[in-house]
Amino acid sequence: MLLDDFAAHTENVTGNLKHGTGKNAHIVLSPQPSEDPNDPLNWPMRKKEMIIAILCLGALLNAGTNGPLLNASYFEIANQVGQSLNTVVIASGYNLLAAAASGPFVCAFSRKYGKRPVFLVSTLFCIVGTAIGEAKISYKYLLAARVVQGFSTSAFESLIIASVGDMYYVHQRGLRVAVINFILNAASSLASIICGMVFQSLGYLWLFHLFQIFCCIQFVLMFLFCPETTYIRDSRYDTDTVVDEKLAELVHIEDKVSHARITNSETTGTESQVQSYRKKTFVQELAVYTGVYSRDNIFKYLFGPFLTLLNPAACYAVITSGILNSWYVGSAIIIAGIFSSPPYLFNAAQIGYIGAGPFFGGMIGSILVAVGADPVAKYMGKRNNGI
Repeated sequence: MLLDDFAAHTENVTGNLKHGTGKNAHIVLSPQPSEDPNDPLNWPMRKKEMIIAILCLGALLNAGTNGPLLNASYFEIANQVGQSLNTVVIASGYNLLAAAASGPFVCAFSRKYGKRPVFLVSTLFCIVGTAIGEAKISYKYLLAARVVQGFSTSAFESLIIASVGDMYYVHQRGLRVAVINFILNAASSLASIICGMVFQSLGYLWLFHLFQIFCCIQFVLMFLFCPETTYIRDSRYDTDTVVDEKLAELVHIEDKVSHARITNSETTGTESQVQSYRKKTFVQELAVYTGVYSRDNIFKYLFGPFLTLLNPAACYAVITSGILNSWYVGSAIIIAGIFSSPPYLFNAAQIGYIGAGPFFGGMIGSILVAVGADPVAKYMGKRNNGI
């Protein structure tokens, strides 16, 4: 992937390709944006940042808070619903099971119909599940709430990273991905602190009441200001993913477009194509269903993730990351059982405070990655002759 044409000494070849601006003027944009104003790569930066901010709020709620919502208060919830601690903890186990089971469907439907409807439906699952939880102090209601809430998690753990790739160029992604990883991992410890304080001060039902308020606000913001980011462009423009970049063909296309713009020729096919683009209005961008983005059978996408496990490298990555996440989630769940008992006798708020260490540690690590990721990508591209 060509990133720095100055370092690669290809200015004469790639001069007509689209480049960054300002101090990034030597950066060849990867992927190359199309001429369509509806291409997410062409959206104004403020629009992109607003979309990512809203999706990050969704990730903070549906993934970062949904899972650890009850971590600090399991012991006291068990006393209120008249069940053992193990039984109450298992309810959150079903929450994780629902999140895992929905993963292949999230992948399949987002590839087929786009990310926007999947995000919206996922948040609706969280809203419905939270409504069940806030209806009554009962283990049956709690169990049903946690299962339904679990279906909201997968989309915001996976598709949000893909949305960054839809809207940002390679040299812009590091900061956004670092922020998202911080929200999905370290911020969950902050959620335990806040949820523990809410439970201790306001009680069981208000834990769900307050969570519901923020979920509804995020749903409205996402419906109004997060249009579909999936976009089908000529594969030659996707220089960040294709094996053969075909830069010569891209240069030829850009030459034709530039010539058409200068001459305003009505006989040029490229010119007519450029003029045919119409920017979508705000109302048009509110559409939930925006068409089919792949003609492949949806079952191909449903079973595709499992077929990737046949690749030893992919299988190893899944197992190792799964073990790390299992230990992280497992340790967060069992702290209520450990610190609620003698000799500690911590209440829900005190148990939540234990999450301060992981939160600040994750924040420091995320800051280092956020500051260094994009500069490192540019530096390595320069050191590697622009590649």
